[in-house]
Amino acid sequence: MSNVTLKTLHQYLKFLENASELKRRLPQSSNQRSLKEGLCELSRLIGVEESILKEPQAIASMIGVQRFVMIWGEPSVSDHVGRVFDHSRVLLSGLLVSVNPENAPAGQNGSGPQPGGTMGALPQGSAYPDREPLAALAQPGADREAPLDGLKPLLSGNAPLTCRLFRAIFEHLLGFMLKSSAAQANASLVSDLTGSKEHSRSFLSTALFILGTEVDHDHLMSFMMEQGLFGMPTFEHMLQNREYCEAFHSFRRLERAFIGSPTAEEAHLRHRLDTFHAQFGGQPYGAKIFEAEGQDKAKVDAYLAAADLLEALTLTPWCISLNNAVSAAASNSIRSVSLIARHFERFGRGELSKDQANQEIADHLLAFARQFSADSKTL
Repeated sequence: MSNVTLKTLHQYLKFLENASELKRRLPQSSNQRSLKEGLCELSRLIGVEESILKEPQAIASMIGVQRFVMIWGEPSVSDHVGRVFDHSRVLLSGLLVSVNPENAPAGQNGSGPQPGGTMGALPQGSAYPDREPLAALAQPGADREAPLDGLKPLLSGNAPLTCRLFRAIFEHLLGFMLKSSAAQANASLVSDLTGSKEHSRSFLSTALFILGTEVDHDHLMSFMMEQGLFGMPTFEHMLQNREYCEAFHSFRRLERAFIGSPTAEEAHLRHRLDTFHAQFGGQPYGAKIFEAEGQDKAKVDAYLAAADLLEALTLTPWCISLNNAVSAAASNSIRSVSLIARHFERFGRGELSKDQANQEIADHLLAFARQFSADSKTL
């Protein structure tokens, strides 16, 4: 474990930019697992009790609370979510397990230390107790930088970190993988993940952002800048040409048949956003969120979908912009939620096409990233 540094982690993750190498790491064939079977398999891979990943809070942190429902104590998802979940499981397995396990260092397949903590700008996993960070792993010195042979040393016994990485994979595939290709084989899966060198590089930056926080929090962002993994080109490939309406709005639209009173709905949304802001050190937002008293379901669904989207983006380097924005004023993120919700609502009412809504949302998120990632002294 002492040889895990930002450099060795980056060198290992670079295979994500290589479609042929990624394909080599995935199983030649893989029968689709149900959600329950997939959770059990992931539990075994990281060496934790199966009951941990089966908890509703854990499932919510892996795929989003809006995308599953508990029925008679068992999680249930749509066919599409089930396929994306299984593809995400296959990809995470390829990241975890060494290509040549017989060459793995002694003890690599056992349970490693249990790291934890996240970058201050990232939301904490409330389903798990706090753990000690892995600062001790980032020891300097070339003699301690042996190549990393897999992510198992980082993820073994660490359900919170595994759930965050899984969610990043899941959101990436849900945003860039067409429904028509979700049922296809692993070759299509690799194509969907990589797409182009630039596209796969944005995913590499997200994976390094999540895992690098565990390894060397203090030097992560400067390292990512040095490697060209943080900045406007990364944001462009991460945010543009992405599916937002189907990935977020559709799940809220189908979540409930009816809504509560306008007062109750606004109180629920306010509590969620205030909790979200608190993770970034932001203050509660005092003004009204909804513009009118009488709210209909389309508007409530749109606001919740917009909040879901910002939550998912906290897993990516875009989170740094959000952290800066909330630190300046809680109203910055509320304004973004309102703007994104308006695009979702217009799409839901047929006033915007899906492509138009997706483009409007992407443009806003890119402008947000540009504004709040810039050094204030240059403004």
